[in-house]
Amino acid sequence: MKGKAMARPLPKAPDRWLKEILLAIKDAKEAKPFALLTGAKLTDTDLFHLAPMVCLKFRGRQLTGAEAERVTKGALANYVVNTGPEALVQGLASKPQLAFALCYVAAHFVLDLVDEQTAADILDYCEEHMPG
Repeated sequence: MKGKAMARPLPKAPDRWLKEILLAIKDAKEAKPFALLTGAKLTDTDLFHLAPMVCLKFRGRQLTGAEAERVTKGALANYVVNTGPEALVQGLASKPQLAFALCYVAAHFVLDLVDEQTAADILDYCEEHMPG
């Protein structure tokens, strides 16, 4: 955390992470009308692009600047890796909520707020319990 206050405390268990991820998805969906103002259409399938920004928002971090760029690039690169033929999560492209969860958790990993094992545990739980 390096001295930065978090807007929300980190969840302590995978089921709590799932609840926060569902709140984060809801938060991201609220941006849909604003996307239309820019001429873009934001669908549920595209929401994973906003996961790093919602992570930064929920953790009280800056939404612009070097850290935001690093977090966004790292989280979205994780999505790309996990949609290829060697993907750990099969069919991710057809599971928009799980895609969002992957990017959201990856953003926390890039920020050093979760370690690799914790991230894997959260995503395993989400894969088994994500509604829809």
